[in-house]
Amino acid sequence: METLTGTLSQRVDEIIRAHQERPLLSTLGKSASIEELTRRYVGLERAVREIALQVEELASPQQN
Repeated sequence: METLTGTLSQRVDEIIRAHQERPLLSTLGKSASIEELTRRYVGLERAVREIALQVEELASPQQN
């Protein structure tokens, strides 16, 4: 189970990092900040979907 958890954690981390283009700093303008936050939000949505799919896969053999 550790391998599965580690693998899922790694995939989620990769998804989140892939949607982070630049650090959120106070010197970043409003428009750039909104764009960055939107990009990160999309990454979090994808990460949640990845977790949900994995949970569904784990639960499906137990239902049979």
